[in-house]
Amino acid sequence: MKPPCEIVVKYLLPTLRALIAKEISERYGLKQEDSARKLGITQSAVSYYLSGSRGAIDIREHGATVLRENPRVKSAVKEIASAIAEDRFTTIQVIQALCETCAALRSTDLCRIHMRLLPSIGENCNLCRVLFKATNQT
Repeated sequence: MKPPCEIVVKYLLPTLRALIAKEISERYGLKQEDSARKLGITQSAVSYYLSGSRGAIDIREHGATVLRENPRVKSAVKEIASAIAEDRFTTIQVIQALCETCAALRSTDLCRIHMRLLPSIGENCNLCRVLFKATNQT
């Protein structure tokens, strides 16, 4: 049994964090300590993200990774990383940007990932969309 929230915690958020950590380290040349401080995580977490030992799990579909090659993810990662590296976002704004990205992905790509990981739910499942809609109405 894999509820949609488990997929968010296990795949989506770690992948987003890893991509953002990589972007601010490589594109903006921040040291791991600086990246960690700006991201609000430890230097060792940044090291794990950069080495690929954390946040590297992604779902493959038709030979491509569902999250890392998603245009919405790429765009969000670049924007969030830029804002973090250039000190344009407060911590609250970073969290909001991550949550908005997660919400957008939950309303579109999460169902595909969910069905891929749990084929027994069938192709007509709309649980992710129903749950997403319910959480946005409260």
